[in-house]
Amino acid sequence: MGLAGKRVAAVIPVLLVGFVAVWLTGPGAITGAEKVYQGTVYVAGMGGHIAKAEVRIDPSQPEPITVVKLSRIKLNSDPAVAKKAYATHDVRIDHARNVMYWSTFMLDGESLHAGKIDLATGKVVADAKFPKDQRTTAQGPMYCGSGQTKDKFLPVMMGYEGYVDVVDKETMKHERRVFFDHPKIPKNYVWAHGVTSPDGKEFALWMSLADTPGKFPREKEARHVVLILDTPALVKGEIKVLREATLTGDPKGSALFRGYYTSDGKRLLISARDRTWLLDAASLKVLGETANSPGWENHDVQPLPGDRYALLTHRVPMDIEPGKKGMDGQLELYDLTRMARVGKAVSVCQSCHSDEGIKTTSVACGLDSVWKQ
Repeated sequence: MGLAGKRVAAVIPVLLVGFVAVWLTGPGAITGAEKVYQGTVYVAGMGGHIAKAEVRIDPSQPEPITVVKLSRIKLNSDPAVAKKAYATHDVRIDHARNVMYWSTFMLDGESLHAGKIDLATGKVVADAKFPKDQRTTAQGPMYCGSGQTKDKFLPVMMGYEGYVDVVDKETMKHERRVFFDHPKIPKNYVWAHGVTSPDGKEFALWMSLADTPGKFPREKEARHVVLILDTPALVKGEIKVLREATLTGDPKGSALFRGYYTSDGKRLLISARDRTWLLDAASLKVLGETANSPGWENHDVQPLPGDRYALLTHRVPMDIEPGKKGMDGQLELYDLTRMARVGKAVSVCQSCHSDEGIKTTSVACGLDSVWKQ
């Protein structure tokens, strides 16, 4: 072999080593070193407080999510009042302001609460009351999903009939109420939710259909609708549908809840109670559908930085005491590449109550998060 041949032979192993390294650590890797995520996850709860979980996530471990510190942000200092009037499913962070917005799931008399928390101090700095609309006939549920723009907070009425409220972020003044009055939106829906795209141009609105409007279980109706709305038009009070799709699930088990776009805006993640859906945001084509563990209810799904993984919030069945069943709020890691759950879930509700000597059912729902670079 000549000198040139020896040089080629020497280069090939180096190229192969480089290829193997990329294969082990690239987007589709299933072995090798994984990125470790550190940050704070905020989970809304029905007890009138928001769980604050400082976490470390290593996807390569059997128990990938470690709760480093767990505390809570109280929306009202009186526990009895908080549980009754401040039960919440909705948290939405404006990272530019370092403020977290929230809205309530239950009525306080004939009013709903929405407010904001200064994340630097953990203090509630605004608590506004908005009237329940006469068109919304049910007493519960109320707000659950939400979107936002630079200047507006957009909580979504989950009850029937549904709407989006437009709220000024600075003053928390209620500006307008936009009902889902549009020919492309069926009247036999239940539990509307929504979220804004990362660029703020689109608002993804989805709801489950039902044989009887506003009722669950949905009887024989198995369809769900996803509609992409124009956000600037929505803020001005107009429903402008850009595109739409229909999904099919279990009439008794499936119901569309909260969700997120990936950070690049290319995929849409939707929790659906008994399953998780991954859609292409442009075409609304289903990219993946993953069933949850039996009895587990998925209520939100948010991508981690880089969009390789996501966090799911679950309500997980547990025994409170002999003969008495309850639920625990847990976080589970989800692989967006393989469209599969990863490792063991971790409690962010019951573990906190247990430290206080309390064993009670814990109803977790929406989440948002802040991550270290």
